[in-house]
Amino acid sequence: MIPYALDGPFPDGDYVFQQDLAPVHTAKSVKKLLTDCGVLQLEWIPKGADVSIIEHVWGRIKVVLSKEGLHRVLADDLWHVVEAAWNVIKEDKGYVEALYASLPSRIKHEIAAKGGMTRY
Repeated sequence: MIPYALDGPFPDGDYVFQQDLAPVHTAKSVKKLLTDCGVLQLEWIPKGADVSIIEHVWGRIKVVLSKEGLHRVLADDLWHVVEAAWNVIKEDKGYVEALYASLPSRIKHEIAAKGGMTRY
């Protein structure tokens, strides 16, 4: 991830890494590597991804990618295809605004569920 981020979209190293607390991301060796490399990490809740609007964005990117016939895309071209999908999503201002507007409700439901699953 680090070489890709630096060689690809973030050559200046100006990015924040958000992960989902999966065991492969929380292993001591992975945590140490990220810290040693100076990767800024976004702290995240231990249960569920219900307040993570990025999951909805990834879902929408996958829909766009499936329309592109992702199975025909070469690994070297994947970044450009994902970037094109992201640009389609960025143009839909109402979608992005609705996701951000949903955050207070998501957080309220997450607190009520004590970190468990919610309707989101």
